[in-house]
Amino acid sequence: MERQRLMWNDTAFLAGADPAEVLRTAPPPVDEAERRTAAAYRSVAWRLSRADGVGRAQLLSLEAARFGWPDLAARFASVAPSGEPTAPWRVGWATGRRADERTVRVMRCDGVHAVLAVRNGRLVAVDAVPFGEVRALDVLDGTSRELFKAPQDARVVGSVEAGGRVLVLTGHEARDRHWNTDRQGPDDTVRAWDLSTGEPVGEPLAVAHGLLTTVAAMGADGRTLLVSGGWDGLVRVWDPATGREVAEPAGGHRGWVTAVATARVAGRPVAVTAGEHDHHVLVRDLLSGRPVGRPLTGHSAPVLAVTTTHADGRALAVTASEDHTARVWDLATGAQLGAPLTGHGHRVCAVTTALVDGRILAVTGGWDHTLRVWDLLTGAQLADAFTGHDQPVQEVAVTTSDAGPVVVARASDGLLRTWCLTERRHGGDVVDGPGRKIASLTTATAGGRRIVATGRYDGTVGLWDLARPRTTRPLSGHTDTALPGGMATAVVDGRTLLLTAGRDGLVRIADLETGDAFGAPLDCRDTEPAALATTVADGRPLVLVGTRTGTVRIWDLTAGQETEPPLATGDDRGVRAVGAISVDGRTTLVTGHTDRTVRIWDLADRASLGRPLHGHTRAVERVSTALVDGTPVAVTTAGYDPQPRVWDLTTGRERGEPLFGHRSRIADLAVTTLDDRTVAVTCGDDATVRAWDLHTHTRISRALRFPYRVHSVAPVDGGALLVGFADELALLPRAELSDGPYESVRWPGCRRCPHSSEAAAPSFPRSTRSN
Repeated sequence: MERQRLMWNDTAFLAGADPAEVLRTAPPPVDEAERRTAAAYRSVAWRLSRADGVGRAQLLSLEAARFGWPDLAARFASVAPSGEPTAPWRVGWATGRRADERTVRVMRCDGVHAVLAVRNGRLVAVDAVPFGEVRALDVLDGTSRELFKAPQDARVVGSVEAGGRVLVLTGHEARDRHWNTDRQGPDDTVRAWDLSTGEPVGEPLAVAHGLLTTVAAMGADGRTLLVSGGWDGLVRVWDPATGREVAEPAGGHRGWVTAVATARVAGRPVAVTAGEHDHHVLVRDLLSGRPVGRPLTGHSAPVLAVTTTHADGRALAVTASEDHTARVWDLATGAQLGAPLTGHGHRVCAVTTALVDGRILAVTGGWDHTLRVWDLLTGAQLADAFTGHDQPVQEVAVTTSDAGPVVVARASDGLLRTWCLTERRHGGDVVDGPGRKIASLTTATAGGRRIVATGRYDGTVGLWDLARPRTTRPLSGHTDTALPGGMATAVVDGRTLLLTAGRDGLVRIADLETGDAFGAPLDCRDTEPAALATTVADGRPLVLVGTRTGTVRIWDLTAGQETEPPLATGDDRGVRAVGAISVDGRTTLVTGHTDRTVRIWDLADRASLGRPLHGHTRAVERVSTALVDGTPVAVTTAGYDPQPRVWDLTTGRERGEPLFGHRSRIADLAVTTLDDRTVAVTCGDDATVRAWDLHTHTRISRALRFPYRVHSVAPVDGGALLVGFADELALLPRAELSDGPYESVRWPGCRRCPHSSEAAAPSFPRSTRSN
């Protein structure tokens, strides 16, 4: 059916318009409302193609909430197709640490070895897919086309401009039938192809024992030469016309060659190279291999990327390093120019330069998933960091569109993102997320406030007020709590306590209301904690610590002492998950194991209740318990085994079929209550949250979709969910509640909300979820 040209204030596209067609045909926004709609749509369009109308409405509503636009979020939610089943949760508020209104497009490359190159004047991502097909994806309009057919098992090594044309280099390693794991690697063959015509150029270069991973080009002696670095730590200079090396391979690097660039210094062609374990960069004559000047020294960690440019008559190099900085060097003198370029929160692994509006810019990307743009000569950072990626940035570039200069980044998960260089990052009332990915997430009530605790992979714990998500504070003393799922709560003498298990082997305890430590940490360093849960048995609050040595250590929180003896599970490979439930005065313990089994125990007698339960195909990583129709059950998940399983704890048998729905790794599990029904909620790498009614063993409605992988989910009183995805958090209240406790949670920065965020907070139910 022919459609009218889409306007950004027309939400009918939710019913099924092709996102790529929308981005190609929609006119520029004409007012603020259209601009906001366009920004939300562009940032999540790559996810919309696989969603139906209801899923699109939910995704766009969440995206608008991340940008701090509650009115737009409500509008998106209201246009979901009527008559179709919806999820029992709606979007409340969401943080927006990765929200970026400058986003132009998000795309995915087909393979894993893409490189950015210029083809016929347009920037493309070139990648090799299975069976040797090499394709180019236009980074501005998203169109893809096949370029040529390379020999099978091709990988794209890089692209260079040589002799007035752009070449793409493909590598073809020889298969080793004997699975030789020699550090130098197998034999390799590198071929050059004309990017415009797809025709092979010259002869391939054959290399014995060392895959080539980096490449650059330079003209010398009237011909174009290629410079390649590989796993063997050698730098090779070769002629693509003959496929022969023109000089002896140059060493001098420790480990493999991480970066190669070329330049002219005093009229001489030079190679600028870095090694896997080098803190310096070598500058050598291209043909003789002799040093030119002194090495570029100043970084305090290995250099991961190098690029070169010319400015004010000088040859300059820009280096990116694991020390979180980029530096600018004069290649003639080896001196560093200005102060290091600082701002990245992790290693910097990608760098390029570009001339924009008469200024030479350096663009850097790193493991903090951001890009930063610098004035190369002054060292000043231009604009806010470019955000949106969920994985380390591997390659960066700058190109030009009708709207002006565009910054491009390719991440390790194959996603390409483009941003307008000159616009603002966001103008909404955006609330930053926790920062760094969350390893653990839990909720509790302390001092009449609903508190969210987030344990991050950087080893810190942050406390959030659920009603005022801007209010966050670090929890002192928790400096190594990066154990996924290693967080639980308990109540002792009316005080709500937070327990966190860290990789240092200590379980720390803090008062959630004051943030003060509650006694000494529980020392599990000799057994290495791997799972954490709390329960109450015989009126005593207990801490259950599953260990990598295959035991469950049990601590009395009131006495601050370990009960003896530890529970020996018989699996010396480790307890990965633990949970408990009390019925009729007896406490049943459930453990998940590395050997893929689930085991049931009587806690008082330390006795096994039946044989190990089999069914999972991976190590069991999460356990949650519940009472369903008077029967105690346990729900378990096992990572890359994407089907949760439900076990009857009285019979020791699986209850019904596995819960099908997820398509990849399940990251977290929780049990909550909806309308007096016990519900299991799971989330995972397929960027969804899914729920099952444990009474009927059926899936509840449709999945909730997110723009990133979902790593954490925690139940909140009243049937709401708190979801962690990437560096973000989202509160999802019950969809059918028109007024109630969650209408009192104010949208961050929403001045039109008639409800007070200071309303009395209900208490949380005791959670039995665990790692």
